[in-house]
Amino acid sequence: MSSGFLISALAVISVLTSLTVEAIKKLLNERGAEYSSNLLAAIVAILITVAVCFGYVLYFGIPFTIQIVVIMVALMFLAFLSATVGYDKVRQLLEQIK
Repeated sequence: MSSGFLISALAVISVLTSLTVEAIKKLLNERGAEYSSNLLAAIVAILITVAVCFGYVLYFGIPFTIQIVVIMVALMFLAFLSATVGYDKVRQLLEQIK
């Protein structure tokens, strides 16, 4: 997978994670439920990343390898960070690493 694709996948997953977390938080606040925002963001990031990666693998018929697993874990972590810190900060971090 190219780095351009990974950045695009991160952007899509980050947006989906952030929007989903905000929607769930709104529902939980309306019901007066107690929750941890960071734990909620981590769980949502994991679920969305796994769904998107499996969808990508199945759609394009790519063999499921250890490289895909490593990419999934990295995307999960970065999606969690972007949902809690913000996508711009994560993108800035990735650009500084290059």
